[in-house]
Amino acid sequence: MSEISPDTRDWTDVLTGGCSECGFTGTEDPTGVPSTLAEAAATWQTVLTRADATERRNPDRWSDVEYAAHLRDVLDEFRRRTERMLAETDPTLDNFDGDAVAVDSDYAHQNPAEVAPALRVAAESYAGLLSQVSGEEWDRRGFRSDGHAFTVASLTLYGLHEVRHHLGDVGA
Repeated sequence: MSEISPDTRDWTDVLTGGCSECGFTGTEDPTGVPSTLAEAAATWQTVLTRADATERRNPDRWSDVEYAAHLRDVLDEFRRRTERMLAETDPTLDNFDGDAVAVDSDYAHQNPAEVAPALRVAAESYAGLLSQVSGEEWDRRGFRSDGHAFTVASLTLYGLHEVRHHLGDVGA
């Protein structure tokens, strides 16, 4: 299996400029994200039953199971970040290097039948937390280690972009 070059782009630019690849605008309503997470999790269940879910159809792109494992871990990370932002004042959020996690967790050799329910649980857990956020909680802040500021709302939209973009990556 070939190595995939690490993604060095700072994807936070989609929050202000949108993403022409997946149709994300950055102006979506964060309160609608919980239902989107549920719909996406259901779609991933189907994607991960594909006969070629573990195969890289392009040598420079992840397989379906690799994208699903990444999304599972991203949703867990965003839930943890949101919990911290709601509980603490202006926390510095832990770094998350998706490429390093992919290698360390050996995404390429994970079992789609195990990733599918874990992704569903991650989506449900994050959606459950987001469905409880209200009022000024959406404006609570957290900071990435490089100083980039997120609000709960902007972090939620950043997560929404991850969901939409990776569904597009696997043609779903």
